[in-house]
Amino acid sequence: MSLPNGIGPCAHVMNKTFIVALSALSLTVLAVAVVMWPDATSGDSAATSSTGTATSANPAGHRFPWDTPQSTSATPATLDQLSNQADGRLKMSGTTREVLDAFLSEHPRATPEVIAAQFKAAAQAHLSEPALGEAADLMTRYAAYQDALKAVQSQPAPPPNVEPGLAAILQLQQASALREQFLGSEIKEALYGQEEQAQRYALARQQILSVQGWSEQQRNEELAALVREYPREVVEAAGRNAR
Repeated sequence: MSLPNGIGPCAHVMNKTFIVALSALSLTVLAVAVVMWPDATSGDSAATSSTGTATSANPAGHRFPWDTPQSTSATPATLDQLSNQADGRLKMSGTTREVLDAFLSEHPRATPEVIAAQFKAAAQAHLSEPALGEAADLMTRYAAYQDALKAVQSQPAPPPNVEPGLAAILQLQQASALREQFLGSEIKEALYGQEEQAQRYALARQQILSVQGWSEQQRNEELAALVREYPREVVEAAGRNAR
């Protein structure tokens, strides 16, 4: 999305503010889909939905670039990569999400509750309680989230007059809102935190590069200021994803 000519220094602040400001808009668009998908903690959540199916993290026709498996390895993650923390709870990380993605992609379509039961049975060789119970609950939530994401993806694409930058920001906000609803803040941060930061950084960087009328020095100053706003590992992750 191009900003007007003549915008002075510190436009990165506007970039960041612009992305955050779209949250309300994205939540409004998301409301229609969310009505069809009760919170994962409700007693009759995705089990009574019209689709009632768990999907892989990257189904055909995916419109969200944000929700693809984190691993670029040709070898799928396996259940033996799940582990207990010192206090016995399930260790949450990007690897945990890769395991969930791999399991969903390898098993027949079913309700989140059925998938979770299958996941618990398979994981009991690698986990003990309370981590085993937490893993089953996580799969219930994650499979319901994937179903809800599929419902949102079935909605009409943005109108052709919506600029790609705006559409991308809206998509990220929609996916983030679904993660918050079905997974909760703590799990969302563990599974998606650094990835979402990298995506926001990449969108802000793209926005800076699209501004017309800046000198090379102005653009470089804005890019440098943007880099300073994010942890080094986030900037490096965004760079790897762009290759």
